[in-house]
Parts: sequence; C-alpha cells; structure tokens
Amino acid sequence: MNPKSVSSLVHLEGAKTSLRQATPDDIPSILALEREVPALVHWSEKAYQEVFQPGAPDRILSVIEEEDDGALRAFLIARFSGSECELENLVVAAAHRRRGFASQLLQSLIAAANERNVERILLEVRESNMAARALYEKLGFQISGRRKAYYSRPQEDALMFALNCTPSSAPKR
Repeated sequence: MNPKSVSSLVHLEGAKTSLRQATPDDIPSILALEREVPALVHWSEKAYQEVFQPGAPDRILSVIEEEDDGALRAFLIARFSGSECELENLVVAAAHRRRGFASQLLQSLIAAANERNVERILLEVRESNMAARALYEKLGFQISGRRKAYYSRPQEDALMFALNCTPSSAPKR
C-alpha cells in the first residue's frame, strides 16, 4: 500500500463514511482534527507535508471521511522501518468517537503490516487513556514496557504496546 496515492474507498458498515489513503489536500483537516486533542503530541504542517515528499520515510496516512460532505472524522499515521511498524498518531473527532473508526483504522494498519511482512507493530499510549488501551488489547496488542514521564501537558508515563504480526493477526473480514 503506497501512502502517497489514494486507495479505493471502502464503505464502513452502518455509516456514510469511507476509509482511504490521505492526500496532501487533507493536511488542513488533519491538523484541525489533531488540535481537538490538547494532550496529543502535535505535528507541524511541514511534518505532514513531508510525508508526501519523494524519498520520505515509508509511512501510511489513512483517513475516514464523511461521504456526504467530505469532512474528515479520523486519521491514523504509522511509519514502517524494516521489520517494524510504529503507530505515530491516531485521532478520532470527539463528536464521532465510539463508532468504530479507530478500530477500522487499526485493522487496516494491521492488514498493511501483514502485506509488508512486518514482524511487529509498536505504539505508545498515555497510561490514563483507558479507552485506547482497551481497544489495543482487544486487537491483540500487549503491554511491552513503560516510558517514565514520556508525555508532557500533563506529564504522564507512556505504556508501550506491541502486536506481533503473523497471518493470524490479520483482521477478520
């Protein structure tokens, strides 16, 4: 899956939304979504633009958008490096949480990792983010460590999660 090209739209069950690969035109909406979450580690506009540049590190940047108005409701960005993949950011608009968007994005990432023969997907999450932790565990991620005082505003430890990728970790269709 090439993060620099748009993939075909995939209709998500029960919603008028689609999961697709981001384009440079999505950057303003991605930044707006990101700003909805003050405790998030924010990227600059330039950092997102660099994702689409030739020679950039291998990343996937997926979005979920409303089919009616094209508004972005969620996005995920992950970096592939050798046998590993690191989930760098996952954001769902506050008004659209608990609709399965994060799960759809993560299942898409797991499928992409399996297609690339990645051995494991890594991520960090705030220790207090119980909803995210529950989702990661539901999808098979396991706690693999802790980073003391990893986050600021507010200062908080990060729990490190890993998912060992095998053909059995591919999302069930």
